[in-house]
Amino acid sequence: MKKGFTLIELLAILALLGVIILVSVPSIISTNKQSEENNYKQFIANIENAAEIYVETHEETYSALKTTPGVSETIEIEKLIKGNYIKSTLQNPKTEKTISEEKGTITVKNEDGKLVYTYNAN
Repeated sequence: MKKGFTLIELLAILALLGVIILVSVPSIISTNKQSEENNYKQFIANIENAAEIYVETHEETYSALKTTPGVSETIEIEKLIKGNYIKSTLQNPKTEKTISEEKGTITVKNEDGKLVYTYNAN
């Protein structure tokens, strides 16, 4: 008796592997894209949190912003880096540039008594 697989058995195994790949690849791609989007959201949240801490620690400079609805201020990213609120090596996951290379700003606006922070990449 010969040992081994027949051609039909090998073709069946290859077909089964093909089906597994067809089912799993789109799921893996979707998960990867969602992970990239989550990384970018976390990147933005880190910058906006640093700006919030910056505003809180410089209360005298931003007192009008805190008390007057509709007022907005712009904070340069360089101020956050120089004050050690964020590291200059923080990398944007979409552009793969460091935060110091992007030279962005943060707009802080008082919307009905609540400060809203928005990152603006340049």
